[in-house]
Amino acid sequence: MPNMPPEKDPTFWVMLAASLRDHGLAAALAAVLSYLRILYDEKEHRWDRRLIEAALGGVLTFLVGMGAEKFGMGGGLSYAVAGSVGFLGVDQVRKWASAWGSRKVDAL
Repeated sequence: MPNMPPEKDPTFWVMLAASLRDHGLAAALAAVLSYLRILYDEKEHRWDRRLIEAALGGVLTFLVGMGAEKFGMGGGLSYAVAGSVGFLGVDQVRKWASAWGSRKVDAL
């Protein structure tokens, strides 16, 4: 069964369910906070772009929470990231990550 696609492998679904249990609430919190921030700022008037940015905030929080768990950091980091991403927005986090990455590349 080593050539089995991931969606057919039962362990894939078990790992996905466990990750959602651990980080799903933080991802939902980030999505809701992002959406509320977008409504408050009134910069984006299209509903589909509002939902996409909110979903990106949730996914970003989910992935950071999973990565932090893999590096041995606490699960509470997911909630800190959820609050940060929800409050600051995906664009601001993207700018910070880009600046950090370019500083690291320049240091090489």
